[in-house]
Amino acid sequence: MAQPGQPSHQVRFGEFELNLQTAELCNNGRKSTLQEHPCRVLVALLEVPGQLVLRETLKKKLWPADTFVDFDQGLNKAVNRLREALGDPAEDPRLIETLPRKGYRFIGRVDTVVEHPVSGVPRQISPNAERFAPRHNKLKLAAGVLSLALIVATAGWLVLRTAQQSRAPHSIRSIAVLPLENLSGDSAEDYFADGMTDELITDLGQIESLRVISRTSILQYKGVRKPLPQIARELNVDAVVEGTVMRSGNHIRITAQLIQAQTDKHLWGESFQDDVHDILRLQNDIAQAIASQIRVKLAPPQQGAALKTSRTVSLGAYESYWKGEYLLDKMTPEAVQQAADYFQDAAVKDPDYVAAYYKLAGAYQILRAIGSPPKNESQSKATRAISRALALDPLSGPAHASKGWEALLYDLDFTMAEAEFKKAVELSPNAAQGHQGLAETYAAVGQMDQAILEIDRARELDPHSFIVNFTVCRILYFARRYDEALAQCKVNLNLDPEPHRSLWYIGAIYQAKGMEADAANAFLQAWEDSGAAPNTIATLRNAQKGAGLREMWRVSLQVIRPVVRKESPLDIASVHAWAGDKNQALGWLRRAFEDRSFGIVWLGVDPRFDSLRSDPRFQKLVSKLGFTLGAPVLSSQVAYGNPSSN
Repeated sequence: MAQPGQPSHQVRFGEFELNLQTAELCNNGRKSTLQEHPCRVLVALLEVPGQLVLRETLKKKLWPADTFVDFDQGLNKAVNRLREALGDPAEDPRLIETLPRKGYRFIGRVDTVVEHPVSGVPRQISPNAERFAPRHNKLKLAAGVLSLALIVATAGWLVLRTAQQSRAPHSIRSIAVLPLENLSGDSAEDYFADGMTDELITDLGQIESLRVISRTSILQYKGVRKPLPQIARELNVDAVVEGTVMRSGNHIRITAQLIQAQTDKHLWGESFQDDVHDILRLQNDIAQAIASQIRVKLAPPQQGAALKTSRTVSLGAYESYWKGEYLLDKMTPEAVQQAADYFQDAAVKDPDYVAAYYKLAGAYQILRAIGSPPKNESQSKATRAISRALALDPLSGPAHASKGWEALLYDLDFTMAEAEFKKAVELSPNAAQGHQGLAETYAAVGQMDQAILEIDRARELDPHSFIVNFTVCRILYFARRYDEALAQCKVNLNLDPEPHRSLWYIGAIYQAKGMEADAANAFLQAWEDSGAAPNTIATLRNAQKGAGLREMWRVSLQVIRPVVRKESPLDIASVHAWAGDKNQALGWLRRAFEDRSFGIVWLGVDPRFDSLRSDPRFQKLVSKLGFTLGAPVLSSQVAYGNPSSN
């Protein structure tokens, strides 16, 4: 509370109270802090309630004359954030009225006398219907005092805010590119704005000294209105890039702003316009401008890699590519097949479009892993696409990562897989895929410490990716760090669009820990979430309660397998192993090896098969796997009790 004779720093309007010194907005006891630009807009409107404040006037209050920024876009964002803080929608305003193309007017009740800082005309805003009528002359004197207090307090707040920002560290070592907003007015164009976002992430990701958050973790912020400092904390970054995309026919306009996360300080803003056929060069220009602002100098090899993206891509190929990317994110068999068709179409329309080929390869690798279409057909198409991508661009990091997955999962060649993933990391240090591939390769040979280091690095780059976090859980499980694996898998339940996958690993961890009742509950819930009939679940639960977990697995082979159409031989082998039927388990493992079932490469470290490790037939199979890899017997065999190969 202000002392007698001291001006108040509080402005009251409606149910709100604004502290001009701290920019705190209080609503019925709930406090929040306004960002700098929304607060300036609010103060400007409160100075002249009931009067129109022109957009040009607000622009001058928000940015100095020599600031290079897209004023219209910045002002629109400031007003939108102010409306969010006040709960005052533009379509039905209670406080701030928009006069299209002109400006804004405060129409709410103001309980504090405010004087216009230019004309000096004091005003009293009354809660009554005649809100703007002048009051007694004594109130005019009070108005003058309070107006002066308002101006002084506002100036003081701005000086304090500026001083705080000037002291804030300007070093930027990490950045997130938030989803660019589609201003075209057509939701069908969303894929284009998403594509622009991803290309900008890719270009900035070529800066080795800068950590750039991957696309998967960024997409969750699409259409989400959160304070930028909060987003930065969630992603653990120093700065964010936000902006818009406006496309009209073959013409495109991109606006981007670089904002320091800790202070919400605007560091840079610029608009770029060009023909859509030169889209890659336009993206490259933006990336280079941002890099310059954060004082990061690209090394010569990185400059070369960045400049190569400036080649012209046909508009038709570009559109097909991003429609494919949009579908690939859905990760259903039907969507992945449609994505592959779009990537193929992009490659036909532009035979030199490198990204179309490595994305096509990735789509077919996914289809092969899920067995649709026939695996051999999918793999041959993937191999051809990888070869074409590397022929067009031997320095493409994503293409080398695709080659690494091919070597690891299908050729079963550890040496080549490690080399390709390392090359991918060297060329695209900010892409999570290379680090994830290295983690999977190290895990397969039992080098668990290295595997965990690499998957942690992948998670730093893509913190909200389900695939990355799922891999963290799996590698911890392979490493026998069961408590850590269990904690991670439980976290994954909130990320997993199909929770039965995470539940299955939770059950496996409980089983490895000897917690049979908890394991049974997790497995039964996984089956239930997968669509198993209630009577089937009841049968399995009764089997477990009557004779234990092993009996539940035996019964599951009778009641679950007949209704599963495309079950992996490796998964069938694990059920037989858990049921105690070694002969059947080994038979299905041989089939899994011949079929190159997804996961066979981790046979040497997979706890599901610990009960088989003393069997010479299992040892021979693992030895054969090691020989195929062109590497010595898995180092994990010593750690986990596996004998030498035969």
